[in-house]
Amino acid sequence: MERSWIKGRVFVVDDDPVLLAFLEGALAKSGYIVQAFESARSALHAAGLDKPAIWLIDIRMPDMDGMELLKLLRGGDEHRETPVVMLTGEGRLDRIASAMGAGATTYLLKPFSPQQVVEKVYAALRLG
Repeated sequence: MERSWIKGRVFVVDDDPVLLAFLEGALAKSGYIVQAFESARSALHAAGLDKPAIWLIDIRMPDMDGMELLKLLRGGDEHRETPVVMLTGEGRLDRIASAMGAGATTYLLKPFSPQQVVEKVYAALRLG
């Protein structure tokens, strides 16, 4: 199935450099242009210069956590409609429900396979 029409720039935000490299590799192999950020603040700065097609954001990060970033994105005009996939290592339903209620498109539980990441991004882009 040809999926090139749906591909675009993906912003990945996670404080774990190993996970960032994993996500970057999985998505780049599938033809996505990936920008990886270890902090929400650096991602926000970059988003002011180049709008992504989709965000992948870890819920728990130091400095500014993923929920704060999600609320900022949904509170402004520029990224209000951009799909957001929240990443979490916690299976806590309350955190997932909060993220979905704050405007996340979907979520992905860690650990995940490269195929799961690509499928989730593809599906979120189709929904968005």
